[in-house]
Amino acid sequence: MNFNINMNNPMFCPNFMNPIVDKKQMTLTRLKKEFQLCKQDEDLSQIGCTFELYPVNDIFNWRVTIFGPHDSLYKGGIFTLKIIFPEDYPKHGPEFKFVNKIYHLNVDPKDGHISLSSTNEWRNTGKVQSKPCYGVKQALFDIFYLFYIQGYDSPFDPEMIDQHKNNREKFNETAREWTQKYAQLTYEKIGR
Repeated sequence: MNFNINMNNPMFCPNFMNPIVDKKQMTLTRLKKEFQLCKQDEDLSQIGCTFELYPVNDIFNWRVTIFGPHDSLYKGGIFTLKIIFPEDYPKHGPEFKFVNKIYHLNVDPKDGHISLSSTNEWRNTGKVQSKPCYGVKQALFDIFYLFYIQGYDSPFDPEMIDQHKNNREKFNETAREWTQKYAQLTYEKIGR
């Protein structure tokens, strides 16, 4: 059998000649590896992180469960995070959102978007200047520390800021109430 391959034909496009396919394949390979590393990471396991792909087999969309620490306002809460990776990862970092409602200065009460200077910088530029090895694990620890701190550098709701500054007792009470009401979600309640 004789094969005539016309390399000028746009239909002939093997992966080694198509940098777009190669970049996407590299992104897929990297995400699969990072997902497995995060699932096996003992430090992340200690803060209650569990990982799954949701929808199943979509490596660009992770669901992470994380426990509210016992010595925080979010004690006893089981929080679910969505991590949404862009197709040009790692050129740009992922977006982080809480699935559950959480009463926190750095979490949008409408859609769960998390605003932290480090994750915002990573999402916009693909790196964090002050942390050259920044990645998913470091971002999850930054998010975990939100259970202990309220950041004024990137808050969402001015009324919530006012309450945190001027009526801390009411703020803390609301945070605990929301944890009891919204952070006990089952898979049926989050669309499974």
